[in-house]
Amino acid sequence: MNLWKVELLQLFRGWRGWTLVFLFLLASILAVLIGFLIDRSNASEVVGYVEVLEFYMLCSIPAGFLFIGLVVSSMSFDSNQNLSIFLRLRFSFQKILLTKLGVYVPLSEILFLSTFGLTFLVSILMFDTSDPISFKWFVFGYLFRIFGSIFWVCLITFTSAVFKSTVASLLLTLAIIFGFPILVGVATPIELAARGLLETSPNEWEEISYAAKINDWWPTNVSDTDTFLTVTDSEVVANKHSVYFEDTELDPWFRLKPFIISLCLAPLMMLYALRTYSRREI
Repeated sequence: MNLWKVELLQLFRGWRGWTLVFLFLLASILAVLIGFLIDRSNASEVVGYVEVLEFYMLCSIPAGFLFIGLVVSSMSFDSNQNLSIFLRLRFSFQKILLTKLGVYVPLSEILFLSTFGLTFLVSILMFDTSDPISFKWFVFGYLFRIFGSIFWVCLITFTSAVFKSTVASLLLTLAIIFGFPILVGVATPIELAARGLLETSPNEWEEISYAAKINDWWPTNVSDTDTFLTVTDSEVVANKHSVYFEDTELDPWFRLKPFIISLCLAPLMMLYALRTYSRREI
């Protein structure tokens, strides 16, 4: 039996894989429902299909969290002695890790694209379409997303190699994703207060705070480029775009720094994981 078939059977023979599919579908349904309720409750406000797609991006966050958990569980196969023996006796570590990378990255993208496309088709039938999405920006943003997905799987492979335990690996992954940004959020006002710059406008904190400047290089911030998927033609003309409900200049390289760091770290993390797995005893 091929390893990728083993991986898919293990994922979809229980609740985990089908729950992931359900959450992506639920995100699509909720996005359309939220747009419909806003459109019905406020007659003076016209809801565009782009806004519905942005609602979908927010509603799909729980599916992203579950995806992280599933990949961590899959990569921590050494925590299950029977599964570890089965895989080790039949496949090389290189094949195991690369197959998992080749299964989970396409799977997440297939689920995302299919539900994003479903939301798109339903929303253009139900909501305003006068301000269409820029196809060039969508393709550009999706290329960033593919590289970001590869980085996420490499990151999870790395954290799973550090610990055998699934729970410990998951906590380390969440600490890398959320822990450092939260630490920066706490440290930035403390730093500015110590330097006597706390009265500076919050919009300028990223330019004067050393902690905030370090955060600009944090590799997990590359996921912010998902906002490129919903750039409209009017925003291209105005050279403005909404990022987390804040209007900013439409800059294609506003997450170039974390993107470069993620490209450099991804192969290093995979090499570390391969070396650790090959030396680990069952």
